[in-house]
Amino acid sequence: MKTSCLVNIFFVGVALTLGSAGCIHKPDDHITILGDANKPPGPVAPPVTGGGGTPGPEPGVPVPPEIGVTGTNVGDIPFDTNSPWTNVFANHTEDAATLKADTVYFDFDSSTIKTSEDKKLEDVAAFLKGHKADALRVEGNCDERGTERYNLALGERRALAVREYLANLGVDPRQIATVSYGALRPAVKGHDEAAWSKNRRGDFIVLVPK
Repeated sequence: MKTSCLVNIFFVGVALTLGSAGCIHKPDDHITILGDANKPPGPVAPPVTGGGGTPGPEPGVPVPPEIGVTGTNVGDIPFDTNSPWTNVFANHTEDAATLKADTVYFDFDSSTIKTSEDKKLEDVAAFLKGHKADALRVEGNCDERGTERYNLALGERRALAVREYLANLGVDPRQIATVSYGALRPAVKGHDEAAWSKNRRGDFIVLVPK
């Protein structure tokens, strides 16, 4: 009798084990399985570039604030609020012709002054030293590639680079203001390097007091 009971208990245990093994459930359809190692990675978006040398901000990275106002500093030199040039945008006559030939040009995505532009900036510095009553507005520009906000920031860096260069040549930095137009004011219409190379530039506007 004992043996028969033990055999019955054994078969009951085996049956329960097999039954539980057959009741394993698959995950519910609404559960998302994460970390699928066999799934290939998605495409990576290329960085945005501006119209002139350093890659622009990657997607999801905050972009610089819009620029298009006059700069107030060059390096650590403040714009003197008591200087005669403080309100040059409010009371002046613009002269875009005098220094037109000295327009400086930049490489793609770059705000670095090229050696080919040194002589132009030396001429601009000489003019300002000889016309101390005048002020100068340096206008930074870009080609059409890149986002509007990125190009505005790049144009400002170009204008400030020119301003700093002139200050290093001995020009009073209080005599120079900057503004960026990004790609909003192309000098040449077109969608190729011939046009783009003429639009990556810094223009000089002489500001003559009225």
